[in-house]
Amino acid sequence: MTFVDEPDLVPGGAVDLRAERRNVITMAIPVVITTSSRALMDIADFVMITWLNVDAAQAAILPAQMIMWSYIVLGMGVVSMVNTFASQALGRQRFQDCSAYAWQSFYIAALVGALGLAARPWLPQLISLSRHDPAVQAMELAYARVALLTVAPTLTSNGLALFFIGVHRPWVAMWSAVEANVVNVVISAVLMFGYLGWEPMGIAGAAWGTFVALCYRTLRLAVTMLSASMHRSYQSRTQWPPSWSKIRDLVRVGLPCGLHWISEVVVWAVFVNVLIGTNFGTAHLIATNAAWQYMRLAFMPAMGVGQALTALVGRSIGAASADRAMREARHAVVLTLVYMGSLSLVYAVSGGRLIGAFNDDPEVVRIGAGIMICAAVFQLFDAIGIVYHSALRGAGDTFVPSVVFIAASWIIILGGGWGAATVVPQWGSLGPWTAASGFIASTSVFLWWRWRSRAWMTVDLFAVQPRPPAGKGRGLLSDTAVSTATGGGD
Repeated sequence: MTFVDEPDLVPGGAVDLRAERRNVITMAIPVVITTSSRALMDIADFVMITWLNVDAAQAAILPAQMIMWSYIVLGMGVVSMVNTFASQALGRQRFQDCSAYAWQSFYIAALVGALGLAARPWLPQLISLSRHDPAVQAMELAYARVALLTVAPTLTSNGLALFFIGVHRPWVAMWSAVEANVVNVVISAVLMFGYLGWEPMGIAGAAWGTFVALCYRTLRLAVTMLSASMHRSYQSRTQWPPSWSKIRDLVRVGLPCGLHWISEVVVWAVFVNVLIGTNFGTAHLIATNAAWQYMRLAFMPAMGVGQALTALVGRSIGAASADRAMREARHAVVLTLVYMGSLSLVYAVSGGRLIGAFNDDPEVVRIGAGIMICAAVFQLFDAIGIVYHSALRGAGDTFVPSVVFIAASWIIILGGGWGAATVVPQWGSLGPWTAASGFIASTSVFLWWRWRSRAWMTVDLFAVQPRPPAGKGRGLLSDTAVSTATGGGD
């Protein structure tokens, strides 16, 4: 691909950096809310589970969620490329391709969901491998059996939301996420505690609430996509048939991300369930579960900024503007560092009190305070890694970063974590958490270097397709085309 620059100009010909920063923030705010929605569902489940006053349920929720996520992220990696392809197609003015790629998420979700349901009979054997207390295993099984039902609606709603983000209509995705979270809280509370005459279901009720909320969100996004205005811009009512070439595109570029994510979730599942849960016991597992909820408050919004950046970089690259893509990445790094750096300070100063809000056992608070110190340190690196990884995805550069991540996670998190647990067992769970901090720091530095190397400039997602006639002026998107496709900046 031949790149040219398309700066936002001010009188005199200089780049309007303030306008670019404002554009990044405007995209990031609704995408942060959207991306955080599923994590907020899980956090809401955890908070309500603490009201059950059952330690086994508190210990079980994160391992059970990780079992589900260990499977679902393979499909998530593939579906995540809807953002990349839709945004680059937008930049190239291939508007109907934007919706065509989004519709393929339905077929990918149906296949991955069906395979997940076929694996349900093996859940008891899988959970037993953790060797947790029998009461904890029973709670894990009750949650995981229902959680597998959420695979298909999670993937479908995610693919449709990423379409709206990719075509720079992030508020549509955001409102669907907000509404789904309200549905989740209401349904989960009714089913968990037996309101309105229902038989109390405990931890399983939380999983059912999430399932209902995700089905609602999928329907909400599909109806919006089929609306008259979306059809005028993207021919969304005619692009629904399966397209094997577009599914191949999503799999080709997204499979490395899926394999990377499934490897990472499996690694973290082993990290939580075995290196911490099996080696150090229930108190360390509860402390890790509680600390994990606060970590989500940091990295999920950062991932939202990253998804917004993927859409921005994708459109810039689709319009052959590499310099603008690099500036957008710099703006996103500053924004993310400010947010995660502020939380790092809070975690370092008040980590113990934050853990105590979930569980006031002195031993749990002591362990959790140490874990929060680790989080305060590695989050600064995580901010950099999330942003540059997202920028690389916007460019379609997924293979090399995924290979490095897979190798590093097994070597540093599990190898280093096992070494710490074996050599310095007196450190307790802080040994494995120190190794995990080293993993995040080293991979973040690599991602920064990969972006700076500009190797992503050699990637062309549409190499076999001719570029359409260029917009006016500088050979890029015309103002009229952009306004029509994005709904006037909606």
